[in-house]
Amino acid sequence: MIILNEFKNIFLDRDGIVNQVVERDGIISSPRIIGEFFLREDFLDFSKKISNKKNIFLVTNQPDISRKHLDKEILKVMHSKITSIIELKEIAVCPHDNHHNCDCRKPKPGMINKLIEKYNLLRSESILIGDSIKDLLAAERANIEFVLLRTNYNQEVFAKFSVNSLTELV
Repeated sequence: MIILNEFKNIFLDRDGIVNQVVERDGIISSPRIIGEFFLREDFLDFSKKISNKKNIFLVTNQPDISRKHLDKEILKVMHSKITSIIELKEIAVCPHDNHHNCDCRKPKPGMINKLIEKYNLLRSESILIGDSIKDLLAAERANIEFVLLRTNYNQEVFAKFSVNSLTELV
């Protein structure tokens, strides 16, 4: 079992960890409008219990920006809702789609690596909490620990550490 007390730096994926995902035509997706954006209950509990001595970062792929399905101002409102609940050191957003071949889009570790370098963090004190194979691979490539939040849509993903609820971590 992984204990978050061992880690000073917590990287959170957004969709499926902080907020509920949206299903569109059988495909798991991100909220595009405020009316689709709902924080997860276990995240709300998690955010109350997590130590304020931690560096907490949000690292999120948001390709709907480049696909013109999500307005940047709506994204800001969503993120302000999150920061009203939990203090984040920084939010890193990759607005690119697969064809852009950027280094920030998970499963590439660019967002994580940049934050680690910017804040001079130790990888051994860092963990990513995610819900997808992209999150797992990004953590592995950034050489940080990973914990998978099990859901009904990621049963094919296997990680060394997994939980059924964020509250299991605190």
